Amino acid sequence: MAAIDVKSAAASHRYGFASARRLKTPAEFAAVLRAPREQSIRAARQLLSINVAWVATAMSSRQASSVRFGVTVGKRNARRSVDRALIKRIVREACRHQAASFEAQAARASVRIDIAVRLRAPLDDTDGEALAMRAWRRQVRAEADDLLRDALSQVSQRLA
Repeated sequence: MAAIDVKSAAASHRYGFASARRLKTPAEFAAVLRAPREQSIRAARQLLSINVAWVATAMSSRQASSVRFGVTVGKRNARRSVDRALIKRIVREACRHQAASFEAQAARASVRIDIAVRLRAPLDDTDGEALAMRAWRRQVRAEADDLLRDALSQVSQRLA
């Protein structure tokens, strides 16, 4: 059996987001939230909301990454820090799956796309009882996938 080079295998599968692919400062999140309607999309589901904004970039000043993602989860909606961290990981994973599609759209339109996803409601069922972890994990992932697909189709229509 041939030995597998662990470093080269790990280098070919980069699952994290580089610093250039993340919204980090409050000012960056605020810019996405207050973008004019002509240059943004807003959508929401039961648990999550998404804001997508784009800015035209010159070909010479394009950054390495033309799509940036940000996820916010407040204490009001997820009291335990482990739950907040888990929600962020779930949403980031959904973003990773759609990142290439958003990158391609941004390259076609010569824009930088910023996406902010937020947990907007507590993790409760319709009776106000806390959902089981398995149930809310599935619901968060399904809503994140759905919101990102819808946002991608709306962005492609608006930038076409």
